[in-house]
Amino acid sequence: MNYQLLIESYSFGTTLSNQEVELLVLELDTQLANLSITNDLGCLKSAPTHICKGLELKKGTYWITCLAEVIDRYKKPLNGKTKGAEIFDKLLKKGLVIG
Repeated sequence: MNYQLLIESYSFGTTLSNQEVELLVLELDTQLANLSITNDLGCLKSAPTHICKGLELKKGTYWITCLAEVIDRYKKPLNGKTKGAEIFDKLLKKGLVIG
């Protein structure tokens, strides 16, 4: 299943299964690996307003940030740093967000 559909379902109130959350984790890992190669990725496009609103995120939030947010709601960070914080740091280093 497409990660964007899972995020959209979650933003509308659907509970995700453990398997679906693990698929999101794999997707995020893949996106992070590709982020070091190029900035021309779909995950760096803004998610639709209704999804940002459903996740209580700022309008225009990147898909990759929405993905990290959903994962953070299901999985506690292992190293004390949320996936959202990791993504923000990587985007900041690449000059894609302003700190």
